[in-house]
Amino acid sequence: MPAPYTPKQAAPRIAGVDVARGLALLGMFSVHVFGAFDEAGSPTPAWMFAGGRSSATFAVTAGIGLAFTTGGRRPATGRPAAVAVAARAGVIALIGLLLGYASRAADLDVDVILVFYALLFLIAIPLLGLRPGTLTALSLSLAVGAPFAVHALRGALPRPAFDGDPTLQDLVTDPLGLVSDLLVHGDYPVLAWTAYLCAGLALGRLDLTSRRLARRLLGGGLALVAGVWLVSSLVLFRFDGLRQLWRAEFPGASRAEALWDSPDGVTWWALLSRAPHATTPFDLLLTLGSAAAILGGALLLTRSALLTRALTPLAAAGSMPLTLYAAHVLLLATGALSGSPELLYAAMTTGALLFALSWRHVGRGPLETVVAGAARRCREAVTPPQPPEPVADPVRLSKHTE
Repeated sequence: MPAPYTPKQAAPRIAGVDVARGLALLGMFSVHVFGAFDEAGSPTPAWMFAGGRSSATFAVTAGIGLAFTTGGRRPATGRPAAVAVAARAGVIALIGLLLGYASRAADLDVDVILVFYALLFLIAIPLLGLRPGTLTALSLSLAVGAPFAVHALRGALPRPAFDGDPTLQDLVTDPLGLVSDLLVHGDYPVLAWTAYLCAGLALGRLDLTSRRLARRLLGGGLALVAGVWLVSSLVLFRFDGLRQLWRAEFPGASRAEALWDSPDGVTWWALLSRAPHATTPFDLLLTLGSAAAILGGALLLTRSALLTRALTPLAAAGSMPLTLYAAHVLLLATGALSGSPELLYAAMTTGALLFALSWRHVGRGPLETVVAGAARRCREAVTPPQPPEPVADPVRLSKHTE
């Protein structure tokens, strides 16, 4: 039974989770620096290996972090927990909307994810008390079913009037467009991406220090990826799905684009795609399996003290993802080294790892400190005061012991 919320000291960090989050962060950097396709129209290695997988792993580990901050294996429910999560969501949304100004001014093709995360956190509030098995079943059900709902609702909900990442201004001038963008029209439609959050919440309620669980995550994740890839390959190549997808969604494009680019969703044939960010059952299941395998592998690697020390820079980066994510968006907005993507990526990753290593001795990342502080203050504001411990009467106590 879910326990009432009681403030307590933060649990020790699990290095494997931080390493997985660090890998996801560097993967997102690569996709934003190198893009999806090169000048010849072929998918870049960054897109083929990290496209979709890195952001999905980022979302799953965000769910794990949310589980950790709401009681871990003993989920906390009640008003204080809900208010704390809502406060986190509010601050993250504010940071995302402010980054939207930089993204728009520089005309970045980054698609800032933070406002979508904020809505995911709000949706998670009624899910905090669910059991891991229920959350897992919900995650898989959403991965299969939500893409059909997203596709149908895209024709029903209005498209946002703004172009690019949302800002504070859009919150006032186009609130309905902003909501529909977050739910179905954006690159991370929350109706479908709740599958990742549910998976992360389920994992955060389990014993992630267990070797057996880590092996199951690695093996099960790889098996899911292999199985879904086989089924999608049969549909696309054996049963003519790719040709139908090509004709309906990518007229005039190359075969590589039809296979690797996310469709616009003009027709129902779009749901056959397995491309990164396609928001189809194939895409969601493949990236869920990848996220599980990455996490399981990271948990197994960090069971070795030697490997844990070697992976310390990556774990340090994974312990402050919000700060480093915001910093990389601002760096991209400056246009620095935009003509040398290899040099830009090297500078970005090296800077992130060195900063994280240096700052970890201070504590949480700067933006993580802001978010945690806001959540703590809001939680304390609605937490009923604890009754004082009864004090023994010394007179009665002395009489009793005589």
